[in-house]
Amino acid sequence: MDKLLKRYCQALEWALVGLLAVMVVLVFGNVVLRYAFNSGITVSEELSRWAFVWLTFLGA
Repeated sequence: MDKLLKRYCQALEWALVGLLAVMVVLVFGNVVLRYAFNSGITVSEELSRWAFVWLTFLGA
């Protein structure tokens, strides 16, 4: 049972790391696109918002 709980916690940690990485890439890419090319990816705002929500849910 202890191994199962440890693997579950590791899976949650990897999910949190993945969500945070996706959020950082989307936001940074959108900022660069808006600053350099005066355009952005509209989907990235919503996806980064959802990633932040799930990051908060899983972290709690």
